[in-house]
Amino acid sequence: MESVRERQVTVYCTDWCPHSRRAKALLESYHIPYQDVDIERDTVAAKQVESWNNGYRSVPTILTRLIVVEPPDSDLERILLKSCARLIDCTAYVTQWCPDCRRTLAWLSEQHIPCTTIDIDSDAKAADRVQAWNKGFRSVPTLDLALRLTEPSMEQLEAMLGLGG
Repeated sequence: MESVRERQVTVYCTDWCPHSRRAKALLESYHIPYQDVDIERDTVAAKQVESWNNGYRSVPTILTRLIVVEPPDSDLERILLKSCARLIDCTAYVTQWCPDCRRTLAWLSEQHIPCTTIDIDSDAKAADRVQAWNKGFRSVPTLDLALRLTEPSMEQLEAMLGLGG
């Protein structure tokens, strides 16, 4: 998807888990860098995974931050709905005058997806952030999404990362 500008991925896993190895292989096949956290070696990470997964050390558990720019509804549907990922945070950088911003915010509202909205015409620091993500352009809407997915299928992982179509 051309609308995904940036991905930050953390994979909570174990060395022995075939699902963890498969998820990391998929990331590597797309040349997506990721942080690899072995919960058998990192007790703090293990406790975090347990807190997310009702006391279970379910692996892989994957955290992703995506910067998504000027997305069509189909991209949002794939990332936010078809992936079955849990939305942790959604911030939409918008302007009041932009019809695409209104369309995106309406779609999020129709899907009951909570989102913080920041008007970049009113917030200079937010405008700078958007420009940094978009190579100097004030492209809107720009969404900053944080998602979590546990024991995903490869299709769900691809959907959450905004890969394919």
